[in-house]
Amino acid sequence: MKNIVAMLLCAGEGTRMGNTGTNKVCMEVAGIPAVIRTITNMKKAGIEKFIVVVGSRSEKVMQCLSGIDGISYAFQSERSGTGNAAMCGLSVMNSFDCDGPVLIAMGDKIISQDVISDLISKYDSESRKAVFAVVPKAFNQSGGRICQKGGKVCGIYEMLDSALLHLASAKQRTQEGFAELIDTMNISEKKKGKLLKTAMANADKLESRAELAGCEFSYEEIEQSEFVNTATYIADCKMLTDAVSGLNSQNAQGEIYLTDALNEIIKTVGAEIVPVFDESKILTYSTMDELIALNRFFVEAPKNNDMPNASERIAELYVWNEKIQSRFAEIYGKNDILIEDRKKTIIELLQAFINKYGDRPCVIVRSPGRVNLLGRHIEHRGGSINVMSIDRETLAVCASREDDTVNISNLSPRFNDASFGILKSISECDTSNWLEYIEHEEILKMVRENSGDWSNYVKAAVLRLQLENRSNLLCGMDMMFTGNIPVAAGLSSSSSIVVATAEAAIALNKIDMEAKDFIHLCGEGEWFVGSRGGAGDHAAMKCGKRDMITHLDFCPFEIGESVEFPKDYSVVVANSFVEAKKSEGAKDKFNQKVACYEFGFMMIKKKYPEYASKLRYFKNISSEHLGVRQSKIYRMLLSLPEYMTADEIKAELPENLTAIERIMKTHSIPDRYEIRSTVLYGIAECERANICIKLLKNGDYRALGELMNISHNGDRVSLDDKPYDYSCSDKYLLNLIDNLSSENPEKVREAQIYRQPGGYACSTPTIDNLCDFIVKQEGVLGAELSGAGLGGCIIILVKKEKVSDLLSSLKEYYYDKNGFRQGAAEFVPVAGSCTI
Repeated sequence: MKNIVAMLLCAGEGTRMGNTGTNKVCMEVAGIPAVIRTITNMKKAGIEKFIVVVGSRSEKVMQCLSGIDGISYAFQSERSGTGNAAMCGLSVMNSFDCDGPVLIAMGDKIISQDVISDLISKYDSESRKAVFAVVPKAFNQSGGRICQKGGKVCGIYEMLDSALLHLASAKQRTQEGFAELIDTMNISEKKKGKLLKTAMANADKLESRAELAGCEFSYEEIEQSEFVNTATYIADCKMLTDAVSGLNSQNAQGEIYLTDALNEIIKTVGAEIVPVFDESKILTYSTMDELIALNRFFVEAPKNNDMPNASERIAELYVWNEKIQSRFAEIYGKNDILIEDRKKTIIELLQAFINKYGDRPCVIVRSPGRVNLLGRHIEHRGGSINVMSIDRETLAVCASREDDTVNISNLSPRFNDASFGILKSISECDTSNWLEYIEHEEILKMVRENSGDWSNYVKAAVLRLQLENRSNLLCGMDMMFTGNIPVAAGLSSSSSIVVATAEAAIALNKIDMEAKDFIHLCGEGEWFVGSRGGAGDHAAMKCGKRDMITHLDFCPFEIGESVEFPKDYSVVVANSFVEAKKSEGAKDKFNQKVACYEFGFMMIKKKYPEYASKLRYFKNISSEHLGVRQSKIYRMLLSLPEYMTADEIKAELPENLTAIERIMKTHSIPDRYEIRSTVLYGIAECERANICIKLLKNGDYRALGELMNISHNGDRVSLDDKPYDYSCSDKYLLNLIDNLSSENPEKVREAQIYRQPGGYACSTPTIDNLCDFIVKQEGVLGAELSGAGLGGCIIILVKKEKVSDLLSSLKEYYYDKNGFRQGAAEFVPVAGSCTI
């Protein structure tokens, strides 16, 4: 058929998609915007002219369609329904003297070439009748009902208008009577509210029957309809223009329905339908999970038949051929005891997987714990870290599923089995923006109700990866975990679950991802559990190298230099067995400290506008970056209050109120925020972290140990069993400024920024006491808190020859005395996370 014009309605807000960055119709399905998929199919069916009705975020639609021939635009200024949108499009068509048939479709539907060709063919064979595509009601329970009698199409009746007919039968036409009947209907809560409001406004006018094309229909007859509308029509342009011009919004939605215009045409000249029984021929989406689900029609799910079965992996480990030996050596080095332990554990894990999920093709993933020598609490501010991935790890055996369900189990009975659906989880908040997702009321409620549940760390990785890869529907997984990283000990056992899960999901879905993107996603993913840390732990786990200490930079992320760990020294980690449980207040303290960084940084930029352009990240508050003397940094700190209440912060920074309120939502509000001491710690720790690799390369291990001690003092809360004063007074800072300008070399040295502990204060009295005992032991160069704090482990740099003595001393002084098992051990650097 020649001269047919297609009108695509693309003016909707798409509010349920929760994405303010683009228009709904421009969202990609398998890498191609939905609206372009439909236009391409229409062109293949012979349509050459298009009217695209735009409105909300119109520039996004026009940019998306730029370069496609045959498109003209109409603008819908009012958001009053599809009928109004059609009026706008028809006015443009009429101005072009287009008086033939018009095919109208929604821009958020992907309509196949076959359906378009069938519609055109059907219309061509009829005499000016309207023709529209319909699908079985089972495909879309909320679609407009196609009402027929005696084989004749009588019209389209919207679901909510049908519901109003049903409400006419309410025993009492009161709010309670209507609400009781509405609760029996399968409609969303939002639509229930709208329906109740309409019913109450028209209580005395409700009718129990509807008239369509001269035929009457009851609610029951309408709901017995075999087909529903797909909002894909062909009709005569002039006839449609006349019908649209007489529309009004007297209906349950309070909008101008395009279907009312179609009903007028049906009443006048009749209509024919084209049933579409293949669900893949007309695809639509209203929510983010529905959009992601469409990918299955365009992208073949990855097959993992090339992976060996779990039983084959067990056989390989028993045979222990040269290839397997080489792989284990790459990861764990030449430590025969460690390798034998890992081999035994993996066999046990594989057997448990078979018992739980069956003998299937699978992948084995591992993610080590980590130790950070210098650079605590700063990577999320752009600071550097100096890390080694340790010989304690999380292991998982994982197999893909045909659906999107993720099942998780653990060898340890401490961790309960859990299960979740990827798309169902995403449907709780329809957005592609991760921050909007994790801050949504329903998600926050779910995390609070399941606080401390280990399955949240699996969800964190999977959901973040899915929202980042919306063009690929991730496969579900059956997962069996085990691990020997001490829990809540500052060695990042929880982050290792995130990293191991991400490794498994990427391997099973055959996703190609660079290390920096992997790390970024894992770091953001862990925000799901409520913390607002950085990606330092995940970077250490991914980028760790066997027998090496690696320097990692953030903002931007860069893998820096790796230095061989000194052969004459060891890292011993001593577990205090004080657990920093994120579900019991530790998370609040962590996030309060991050907030202090944020608020202090805002104030410095405001008070020193001459440096604002250089202060992109917190780490930029340095004399070297700003080109100023160190005394200037101390004067910047003097301009910050030592302490501030939440109200004082809001009053001081009204221009940042939105950001401040968002930050404060991440934690319970303290009586006061310790601004100055926290900021000093962060500035000084950034300096210490930058010095670390240089000291290692120069073999200056004594200086490294000294910096570790200073760093721990920045976390200290007690000294000699008394509260430790970590405040940062005016007098303290002025004294540092005076010492810098003195001619006394020792005073100048002690006044250097990197030698200031500051006051992050995330240690505990028990850990402080242990550190003070440890640094007095022969051969110990330095001891410091590990990880985020409020419990956990102590990292110790000690001469290798004195390791045994240190372990004995700790056992006698702390572990035996408190009835603990030996909790200290020498750790060695192993390879970063990977598949085995």
